Amino acid sequence: MSHHTGASNAAEPSPIRELFAHIGFGEPIRDGDELVVELPAAPHVVNTRGGIQGGLIATLIDVVAGMHALEDCPPGIGVVTSDMNIRYLRAVTTGVASARSRIVHSGRRSVIVQVDVYATESDELAVMATANFAKTPRTDR
Repeated sequence: MSHHTGASNAAEPSPIRELFAHIGFGEPIRDGDELVVELPAAPHVVNTRGGIQGGLIATLIDVVAGMHALEDCPPGIGVVTSDMNIRYLRAVTTGVASARSRIVHSGRRSVIVQVDVYATESDELAVMATANFAKTPRTDR
C-alpha cells in the first residue's frame, strides 16, 4: 500500500522524491481541474518490447492520483492507496507518458481519482485507471 502524506521540504528532497526524479517523473502540472505528471520513454524505463514498463506506469498513476487526492484533503488528513484498477490499452514506446488525474468522488473517508495516461507523441489513450484512497490522520515525520 502506498502512503502519500504530502510532507515536503523544498530544502531537503525526500528519498522517494529523489527516486521519482531519478526514474524521470516530471514535476506535477496543474491543468484546470486536472493534475498532470509525465514520464519520458527513456531507455532505462522501457521493457524488452520497447514500451514503458507497466509497473512504472502503475507507479506514475499512483503518484499523480495520490498527489491529487491529498490536495483535496483538509489539514491534518493524509491518504493511503486502498486499491487501483488499471487497464493497459497500448504501450508508450516513444515520447512521453502523460498521466492526467481528476477527482471523481471525495467523501468523508475516501477519495476516488480517475487517471488517463496518454502517449503524447500519438495523442492516444494508452492506460485508463481508477485509484481509491482512504483518508487517514497525517503522520508527518
